[in-house]
Amino acid sequence: MLLLLASACGGRTEEQRAAAPPATGDDRSQGSHEGAETALVPMPAHAPTIPGQAAPAGHEAMPGLGPPGELRWTAPKEWTEVTPSSQVRRAQYRLPAVSSDKEDGECVVYYFGAGQGGDVQANIQRWVAQFSGPGSESPRTTEIKAGGLSASRVEVGGTYTPSPMSMMGGPAPQPRPGYILLGAIVSGPDSNWFFKCTGPEKTMKANSARFDALLGSLQVAR
Repeated sequence: MLLLLASACGGRTEEQRAAAPPATGDDRSQGSHEGAETALVPMPAHAPTIPGQAAPAGHEAMPGLGPPGELRWTAPKEWTEVTPSSQVRRAQYRLPAVSSDKEDGECVVYYFGAGQGGDVQANIQRWVAQFSGPGSESPRTTEIKAGGLSASRVEVGGTYTPSPMSMMGGPAPQPRPGYILLGAIVSGPDSNWFFKCTGPEKTMKANSARFDALLGSLQVAR
């Protein structure tokens, strides 16, 4: 009698337990609170991942995919997308050094929100003012169409000293001789977008056509 009661009340048989699917990692994680103290920072749709993690392999060739009304683009496959270091950086890329250059280049896309970021000429003057010495006396500014959008393309060279703001609380910026800036300020639906690429001269010259191709791919997300 005791054995019959145990069989009736003791739950599943060994056969039933053997047939039940094992708990998956997702099942275990549903009740876990590990990492709950770390708030995830919202990132734009085209950003590779959350801060502190590397971009997934192959993501560098993916287009920027923003909410409707924001800009999207396709980055050159030779560039590597990295995690933006601040919220106003909508995308950030590493441009691998070429030839005898010892440092990589960098390309950053800034968007400050509707009606924010300042006017075109003030920003061009600020970019140019970050360069000094030979090559900085004759910056080239051209009005272009970037994927159908109006844009001001800027190119200047010389000794580059980043603004303290761009260092985001890091050490004082150091002058970098032999640098080039390739930049563009693009008129978006509600504000300007800023594409600023800087790096050693040979690396930036090797990426000039790629930068122009990125600009040519620009479109407004629908």
